[in-house]
Amino acid sequence: MTVAVLASPEDGRSLHDILSALAGAGVDAYGLKIHANWESIAPEKLVARIEKASHFLALASATSVGASWFTFALGYGYSRGTNFSLFRFDPSNAFPRYLSGLLVFDGLEELTTYYRVERREWLVQDERRASRSALLEMGISVHNDSLAQCARDGDTKAVELFMKAGFPPDSRDKYGVPLLSLAARGKHRAVAEILLERGARIDLQSEDRGYSPLMDAAQAGSADLVALFLGKGASPDLTSKDGQTALIVAVGRNDAEIAGLLVSGGADPELSDKLGLSARKYAALFKNPDILSLFGPSAS
Repeated sequence: MTVAVLASPEDGRSLHDILSALAGAGVDAYGLKIHANWESIAPEKLVARIEKASHFLALASATSVGASWFTFALGYGYSRGTNFSLFRFDPSNAFPRYLSGLLVFDGLEELTTYYRVERREWLVQDERRASRSALLEMGISVHNDSLAQCARDGDTKAVELFMKAGFPPDSRDKYGVPLLSLAARGKHRAVAEILLERGARIDLQSEDRGYSPLMDAAQAGSADLVALFLGKGASPDLTSKDGQTALIVAVGRNDAEIAGLLVSGGADPELSDKLGLSARKYAALFKNPDILSLFGPSAS
C-alpha cells in the first residue's frame, strides 16, 4: 500500500507535516507538489509518478480545490478504482457537490488512524491475493473441495496457503467432515497444528458419523494426535451418532495406549453407547485385561 499525497506548492508545509505523520504511522507515502504548469509535462511522465500509488490523498485548500490538476487526479483515481481522500484545512469549508462522496479528514490524528487500519487490511488482502496466486501456480484450484483434498493428503504447504488466502479453518468437505477431522483421519499432525493455530474448533463434529477430531484420531490409531487434541482441550466424552465415545472407539481397536491417554485425559469408561455397552463392558467382552486395568474398580 502506497499513498500519494497531492498538493499545490503553496501547501508545502502542510504536505511535509502529513508525510511525517504517515511515516510515523508506518504508512508508505510520498508527496507531489503540482505546479500550475503541470499540463506542459508529458502525460507519461506524470502518470509514471502517480500510477504506483494505491491511495491518493489530496490537500484540499482554497488553492487546490478547483485547480485543473485536482480534477485530473480525481478523474484518474476514479478510472483506476484508486482510494481517493481529502485533507481539509478548514472544517467549516464546504466542498463542491461533486466531492461529497469522498472521505474527508480534518486532522492528523484522524488521518493517521485511518491509514494505519487501512494498511493492516491492505496487507491481509495482499497476502490473500499472493496466496491464491501461489496455489494456482502449484496447479491447485482455489475452492473448498481442493482445500479438503489437501487436508486429506497432508499437504501442509497448500493448507497453509489456503488459510492465508482467507479460507476458514472450520471448513468442511462435501460430506460435512471438518478439515481437522480430515487431518486426524489421515494422521497428519502438521496439518492439524496449522488448523488449530488458525482457530479450528477442537470439538467440531462431522456430519457423516458424528465423530469429533479426537474420535477420528482414536479411530485412526494416532496416539500422537490424541495427545495433541487432549492437550488443546478436546472433550473426551463427546458421543458420535451411534453414541460411542473416543474411549469406546479405542477399546474397539484394542488400543491400550490410546485408551490410557484418554483415561488420563478424563474419559469416563462407564458411558454407554446406543447398544447399552460402555468402554468397560466392551473391554470385558473383548477380554482385554490391560485396558480393563486402566479403568480401576467398577463403581457398580
